[in-house]
Amino acid sequence: MKEIKAEIKILASAEKVWNIISDFQNYSQWNPIIKKITGEPKVGTKIGVHLTTVGGKNRVYHPKIIKVEAPHEIRWYGKFFSSAIFSGERVLTIDKISETEVNFTNKEIFSGLGVKFSPKKMEEDILASFEAMNNSLKKKIELT
Repeated sequence: MKEIKAEIKILASAEKVWNIISDFQNYSQWNPIIKKITGEPKVGTKIGVHLTTVGGKNRVYHPKIIKVEAPHEIRWYGKFFSSAIFSGERVLTIDKISETEVNFTNKEIFSGLGVKFSPKKMEEDILASFEAMNNSLKKKIELT
């Protein structure tokens, strides 16, 4: 198992951050990495995630929403062929620091045999992509 995570403090209420990250239809307006999400943030829903990493890798994958806990967490899970080969669980978490500040965490938990063979460059690209997404979220929220 391997975890890649990026965190950022955002000057806003948990509800305000939640309203942005749970609005899949408008990701293209602020998110430089996840260009589009089809589907809704409801447990059991299969979604389509269209992304372009900082390193220029384009992917579309179709994970299933496994947790929605407003205004705290959205979690989705996907696998490549079989979870024994390669799977990923994406977790977007909002932790309230005060009424006007939160800590936003963007992470992926990878598991399966393929994790041992994932190149360091891929991990660096994922981390840089998470950081770019976090910074764009902060900018969108704090400037509006």
